[in-house]
Amino acid sequence: MKTEKQNRSRLEMKLAFPDLLVKTHHGNVHLRSLIQNKRVIVFTNPSDMIPTKEGNREALVQSLKKIKEMNFHLIGFNRKTFNEHLMFTNWINSYLADDLVFPVFYQPKNEVKTCLERDLGRKITIQNPIYFLDKNGKTQLILEGFRAEHDPLERIVEQASRLVLTEQPLLLGQSLTDD
Repeated sequence: MKTEKQNRSRLEMKLAFPDLLVKTHHGNVHLRSLIQNKRVIVFTNPSDMIPTKEGNREALVQSLKKIKEMNFHLIGFNRKTFNEHLMFTNWINSYLADDLVFPVFYQPKNEVKTCLERDLGRKITIQNPIYFLDKNGKTQLILEGFRAEHDPLERIVEQASRLVLTEQPLLLGQSLTDD
């Protein structure tokens, strides 16, 4: 029997994601209004996603397409310097097709982590969290973000597909292989 490999930095929870005030081109907006009734993946420091090799760029595009096909919406919170934030925002807007571009907000303080730790009652030790939210705005899962060039986006796609499968209702007497 094959056992599933567990990621060392994975935290499952059902806490409401903080309703932060984010700056957009249309003014300040509460995050909850942007994510309402949507499955969302929130990247911390999405600038770490920028590939350094051409082959990795195609893999990034393919992974983003898979995430979109599963009806997940992406949001980024950059905590790095403002210059790095601008560089990534410019890169994503110029490199990716319009349907794959996602909003990236500048957030020098880690307000999300602070709010979730307060509600959770314990410290979250993950450095660059990636949050998976359900349609009710609840945090389903937190994964460690990118650590190095060899850390592909495919891992995020895998987790997203698992979450989609767990939301599918199974009728009595129906197996997973039934159509």
